Amino acid sequence: MSLPPLLPIPDIQIRLQAIFPPGLAMRGALVREMAAKTVWVLLYGGMVDGARNLLRPSHIYFYTEDQAALTTDDDRTTWLANSMKQGFRPPGVRWYADTTREPIRDETLRLGLVDIGAVGKIDGVATTSSKPIYFLKSDFAALFDPALTGAELDAAIEVWQERHLSSAARARMAMLSSGKVKRSDDIKVACPDGTVVKLAPGPSSLITKGVVEDFADKFLPAPALLWMSESGNKVRYHDDETARKLGLIIDPARVLPDVILMSVGETGDDTHIIFIEVVNSDGAMTQQRKDAFIEMARRANFPQEQCHFGTAFEDRVHGGFTKTWPQLAWGTFVWFRSEPEHLLWMREKPFDITK
Repeated sequence: MSLPPLLPIPDIQIRLQAIFPPGLAMRGALVREMAAKTVWVLLYGGMVDGARNLLRPSHIYFYTEDQAALTTDDDRTTWLANSMKQGFRPPGVRWYADTTREPIRDETLRLGLVDIGAVGKIDGVATTSSKPIYFLKSDFAALFDPALTGAELDAAIEVWQERHLSSAARARMAMLSSGKVKRSDDIKVACPDGTVVKLAPGPSSLITKGVVEDFADKFLPAPALLWMSESGNKVRYHDDETARKLGLIIDPARVLPDVILMSVGETGDDTHIIFIEVVNSDGAMTQQRKDAFIEMARRANFPQEQCHFGTAFEDRVHGGFTKTWPQLAWGTFVWFRSEPEHLLWMREKPFDITK
């Protein structure tokens, strides 16, 4: 049996948020962690249109983190076979209690993913039946292929939305994403020049807000903001005039950090550029990304020694940090929103601890 490739659960949730942006009445149930875990289990068991494998809600609320760590094809087919046996429980602590049966079955599946056309079900079986009846629609499952990224992912999502979302829903989503509809849950970022920019609600936006407001205030004597984007590569702030004066070519089609700050000095010698990646689940300042930003500065004839590179996280124990810290490039810093006055340095030069 050929099983689909697996995308980490936090990344599945990020894609769900892109597929179902603000504007859908049932969005909450479609983008929460429970929905991401539901998609994970469906993919894990190869429960996709055209296969014979089917899901029932107990597959999800009996599932465990220990089982999620077992990702070989043999592990997955063994779990699928065992899960059909009476009384089987995967090893480890369960994701959910029995009381989540209805939210999974009704909110996430029946009134959420099934209604929207992302999940199908076998006809003629009662919704309350314990029999497995659910499967991922193949075109929806394809959106979670780890190999599908960037512009190709955006295009695939747009095609899916055109097929499955009503024109009214798409129109409302477009209005919300452009910021033309007043929202009470927007995250407002106070930029150094007095501009207030609205970001979509979410953990990454809160970290970005912390970078622009707290990090810049605490570590940069005279901060300026050149660039700020959010999840989905939406540009929310860009100072093209200042970038041109510096010779920086900020091309959205290229690899760009989430935030570019400046520390404006009295002269060119004490002016610095700070490139920062914002990480809730992935996308840290790796060596590859650092090199790309160094090249951007080099093309502008900006001294490399006056460039700084960092990654911003929520907290030291947050999954985004524990997952990605091995990828961090030497010679970069780490800032945590929960500890705004401190920096963690990935020092690359020799250091005499006795001095």
